[in-house]
Amino acid sequence: MSMSSFVPFQVLFSWPRRARAGGSVGPTTALLFLAAAVSSIAACDSESRTSATGDAGSAGDAGGPPLNAVTATGLAIVSSDFAVTSVALYDVATGRLKDDCVHSGVTGPNLAQELSGDVTLPTQTQHRRELALIDRKNAVVTYVTPGSCAARLQFSVSTGGFKSNPHDLISVSAEKAYVTRYEKNPAPSADTADFDDGDDLLVVNPSTGAILKSISLSGEVPAGSDPSILARPDRGVLADGKVYVTLGNVSADFGMVGTGRVVVIDPVTDMITGGIDLPDHKGCSALEYQATSKRLYVSCGGAFTDGPDQAAKSALVEIDLSGATPTIARTIAAIALGGQSLNFTYAAVFGETAFLGTLGTFPMGAEPGTSDGFFAVSLSGGAPTKLLGGGAYNFGRAAVNVAGKKVFLPDGDAVTPRVRIFDASVDPIVAVDPFEPNPAGHLPPREVAWY
Repeated sequence: MSMSSFVPFQVLFSWPRRARAGGSVGPTTALLFLAAAVSSIAACDSESRTSATGDAGSAGDAGGPPLNAVTATGLAIVSSDFAVTSVALYDVATGRLKDDCVHSGVTGPNLAQELSGDVTLPTQTQHRRELALIDRKNAVVTYVTPGSCAARLQFSVSTGGFKSNPHDLISVSAEKAYVTRYEKNPAPSADTADFDDGDDLLVVNPSTGAILKSISLSGEVPAGSDPSILARPDRGVLADGKVYVTLGNVSADFGMVGTGRVVVIDPVTDMITGGIDLPDHKGCSALEYQATSKRLYVSCGGAFTDGPDQAAKSALVEIDLSGATPTIARTIAAIALGGQSLNFTYAAVFGETAFLGTLGTFPMGAEPGTSDGFFAVSLSGGAPTKLLGGGAYNFGRAAVNVAGKKVFLPDGDAVTPRVRIFDASVDPIVAVDPFEPNPAGHLPPREVAWY
């Protein structure tokens, strides 16, 4: 049995800890975990606004310079054991680390809710040049000033009190952002003005925390999908004046997974203007946009419900946005990287090279476990290069620094937690000195992203 994009990291990492402690986790227990799962995978202030590669390529506004004007050097690092979280800041240019910029157990002015053990970072940076934290468990968004590490604003996105499970925060301007809410409210009120339905994009004002409206995505599941399938909006980017959002397309009980789809939204009118179906892929989540080539990259991890065939629906998909209609240009199938599904939490691409991870598996019954992998893959063809292997679900969300041609990979090894660094300015790519992002608490890093 293979684990997948739809299993929370809390489950994935508590599972082997129980086994090492002498606990017993059999197939029946595993299936109960999966059925009950709620999907949520787990320096100096920078004056630039970028995506996972330091170049988001969308128009800026009065809140900051154009997104692709300057390459970012400020890297945020989320470390967590899924009980507590610490966020560190790392300046790529100077090597300066600010440990415990924000961490669990702390409240104060503008920080009424402490961080849970399930915190993620936005796909792209924010127009206000702030560090933004998305707490999936508590369903709150927190904006932090990087220089002081003080919270400027925190607000809830669980309208009506339901567990909305926010997955991303898409900055449209200094006064407007979209929050992807992965969960659907099972008992919404009849009042359409309280925005408590879920399975939507919640429109918010990042300056004040005011909730402005909701854009329902429930009707955007691929045609012909089973009626039980929910849209489950996941990750999103702002690219050339449009917003692109992946849909998870998973049933409420997580027992059925539909094919991939990306919806297109006009951020001026908040209207859905189109969709890009990915009928050959499932578990499509992370997005990355390359402004120079006008290419959108979607990382699809497959579906655990497909069992041993999960990797068959897993791939990195390149979508060409340069024409009047988006077209699928190229794909890198997971089976080309050894048969394991892709790590769907990121799509790190610059130039003609993609940096991709594969997800290992824990031992289960008679099946041995497998290791994570990290690869450099030419989009133009050729054999992939394996850069690193590690324990199952140790490798998290990676990021590329375009200007410095460095790749940062969080390695959540329980014994030696590190952010691994690869120098892509040389051929072959080489590993350089890693660093521990949370020396104060030794929490394992789960994801890195530019702020």
